[in-house]
Amino acid sequence: MSTFRKQFLLTPGPTMIPPAVTEARAKQLPHHRTPQFRELIRDIHADLKYLFQTAYDVYSLTASGTGAMEASVASLLSPGDEAIVVDGGKFGARWVKICNSYGLKVIPIAVERGRAVDPQAVSEALKRNPRTKAVLTHLTETSTGCTYDLETIGKMVSKSNALLIVDSISGLGAEPFRPDAWGVDAAVAGSQKGIMLPPGLAFVSLSPRAWEATKTATNPCFYFDLRRYREGYAEGNHPFTPSIGLYIQLAEAMRMIRHETIEGMWRRHAWLARATQAGVRALGLELFAERPSNVLTAVKIPKGVEAETILGTMRDDLGVTIAGGQEELQGKIMRIGHLGYVDRFDILAAISALEIALKRSGYQVTLGAGITAAEKVIAEEQMGC
Repeated sequence: MSTFRKQFLLTPGPTMIPPAVTEARAKQLPHHRTPQFRELIRDIHADLKYLFQTAYDVYSLTASGTGAMEASVASLLSPGDEAIVVDGGKFGARWVKICNSYGLKVIPIAVERGRAVDPQAVSEALKRNPRTKAVLTHLTETSTGCTYDLETIGKMVSKSNALLIVDSISGLGAEPFRPDAWGVDAAVAGSQKGIMLPPGLAFVSLSPRAWEATKTATNPCFYFDLRRYREGYAEGNHPFTPSIGLYIQLAEAMRMIRHETIEGMWRRHAWLARATQAGVRALGLELFAERPSNVLTAVKIPKGVEAETILGTMRDDLGVTIAGGQEELQGKIMRIGHLGYVDRFDILAAISALEIALKRSGYQVTLGAGITAAEKVIAEEQMGC
């Protein structure tokens, strides 16, 4: 087999990195306490507010997205606080685990995997538990490819005194997100998704109500204490040694995002999602998510086909890496990412590789059917990608 083979990373994270962002890492690193780096950070702060579509400050940590999740729980809540948690997949379960580790009283809303949480279920849980301090949920549940109706959930939570804490790690930049208008008090994200960076940076935006909550929160924390990150924020200071190289890359990624515009990003991701979903359906495959996201397309593995056979053929032979199912969904679904630095021809490569892998596995497929369906969407809906 030839070693000359291009690689396509079409997972829901980490995602492919633009060449300009990769090249930015080659720049000489400044010291993080210099005026030059502080100026860079101040510019990035403004860019992050644009990305989050918020008037509130956005703070960054050297951590994965899970670090931002933990920081929001550690900084806003106290042991014994009641928290309603939407558990519709691996990352809903992660919210539960984080809350449990800090001694919160978790009130779970169990959601069937692949289904979207009913906002009314959140409303009813709040009525049954009037002492609830926070509702924790997602913009997109990455493990199932399902996007939640966060705007309606926000309206439900706004009728209570609870904070609304949202994992927007995979959805940020791909799904329409208006946290201020929707009543989101804490939004968290990570660098290796739609922001098009390597893993290593986490982001948190807090509303004024959330900052008020930090004044009475008693969870023990140090590195993840968001109050530390607020000190010196306006001057571009960071409380700990930051990942300087990633910030340099972030500046370049944000330049690209500004150029495309946030609305342009939303349109592009929706367009690529429609093309992917059309291609998958044309192959006789079934989507897994009730409300498919713009982040990824989750597909049920057809009967008689081994998931690892499909994933392995696509990855090891055809150079196209997609993701499998996680936890209880392992072996049951595959997840095709269309997030971040992805364009129309990357989607066509993914659908083509899927067709070939299915054919080799013995699945009855008409080669070209998926490509034709995806191309039809691309041809009829010009989005300027």
